[in-house]
Amino acid sequence: MAGHDGTVEAVGVAGYAHFLALAQRSQWDENAVELTVHGWTPERRQLLANLCMAETAVAEELDPIIAVAPPEARRCLELQRGDEERHARFFARYAAVIDTPEPDDEWRQRFEVELPRVARTGNLREAVGLYHHVLEAAVLKPALQALDGVAGVDLVVRDERWHIGLGLRLLTDLGVPQREILATTRAARSRRWEQSPRGRFSRASLQ
Repeated sequence: MAGHDGTVEAVGVAGYAHFLALAQRSQWDENAVELTVHGWTPERRQLLANLCMAETAVAEELDPIIAVAPPEARRCLELQRGDEERHARFFARYAAVIDTPEPDDEWRQRFEVELPRVARTGNLREAVGLYHHVLEAAVLKPALQALDGVAGVDLVVRDERWHIGLGLRLLTDLGVPQREILATTRAARSRRWEQSPRGRFSRASLQ
């Protein structure tokens, strides 16, 4: 399950039917949100720019993950892809009315370089580990929480919560110990992770 800080608490892992039902009843219309047009500090404008780029990237890079996922997980991932596409459209609406700078170089590296490279390797364990438990749990969710009070962001956070849970289900089924998943996510949140030559997010730098 997802913790309040964006990590995942290893308490129990729901099955794919649970995530499928949750996704189906959590659909929302990004065009129905009345946008928040005041209170956009420079820091928040930067987050908006980063999120616009990142949500577009994560929507695009689910296809290669879906292609190698087990059949019972594919429908959930397809619904997640729909969520990510909605998130991209949602933040694009904000960017159309709020002046934003260019995304941070670090975010571009993570989402436009590392994510495509790892997601397209065909290695489901590595792809889900990076996508769901580094980028979603440790990068996107804290950024979204920093936009607290911006209309519609709470709906994006709600979606990300089940996405992270789905990633935990997938990794557990692939035999990854929950303690390893948790440690990787926590390390990424504290920015003490490093990338190994094989694209695996290593805990070596935590020692």
